[in-house]
Amino acid sequence: MRADRPSLTASLVAALRALYTEMPEPYRLAADPAAERLVPRLLALPARAVARAPSAAGAVHRGLGLATRGLSYHVPLRTRALDDAIRDAIAAGAAQLVILGAGLDSRAMRMKELSAVEVYEVDHPSTQRYKLARLARCPAPPLARALARVAVDFERDRLDQALPAAGFRADVPAIWVWEGVTVYLTRQAIQGTLRVVRALSAPGSRIALTYFRDGAVPAWAVRVAAGLLAAAGEPLRAAITPGEMAALLAEAGLALRSDESTLDWGARYWPWQRGVREVERLAIAERIP
Repeated sequence: MRADRPSLTASLVAALRALYTEMPEPYRLAADPAAERLVPRLLALPARAVARAPSAAGAVHRGLGLATRGLSYHVPLRTRALDDAIRDAIAAGAAQLVILGAGLDSRAMRMKELSAVEVYEVDHPSTQRYKLARLARCPAPPLARALARVAVDFERDRLDQALPAAGFRADVPAIWVWEGVTVYLTRQAIQGTLRVVRALSAPGSRIALTYFRDGAVPAWAVRVAAGLLAAAGEPLRAAITPGEMAALLAEAGLALRSDESTLDWGARYWPWQRGVREVERLAIAERIP
């Protein structure tokens, strides 16, 4: 990954969000109007094509699914699952949202449920500069009550100092989102971040994090993906079993509320869709008083 731009995977994920924003229902699960502006022109082409020819949406959806053996379905399903986790946390009293490794996330700009919530997007300074430059081409006000972009170089800066300095309050319940990041971290790094989350969280706060389950994907596919991502400077590191994730959360003082996979999201949001495969899991945990 180059320091002056987001990761390849972040760009591909945003491109799929842009594509599914142009899809009609029932394919569209979480519209993200900003996504197209956040990706290079080449990656935005499929979304623009569907916008011009909406009748082709079903064929594009099925064709991508066949070409990727169902993996392309994962992004819209994961986005919707995390959106719903945020909505549930807000309904339970969360008044702050922290997005760790925000990348090209645009929830603060598209979720009306954040109108009374303060959002903190945490990411590397250069990634944030890239994102702001892309958004400046067609600025839109955030829907969140407030939006703070917290620049953190995790190799040099301390999250437990940077967030409070940006206005985050440890006495106000929060929902933390950690999407598509843990697969690139060691268990020690995951453990350390979970401890910081626990230390900064008021009782009732939650974290929604995704992780790659050990054994979920065939070994040959893992080797291919690992080689491609390593070449792009994004080496895969941590595959975790659900039991190991539950233990990591418990050790950090976080009680597991639920742990679902892509298959569960598919059954809930696209019950008619065949070929959905488990790619990641989503664990939701709450701070133990």
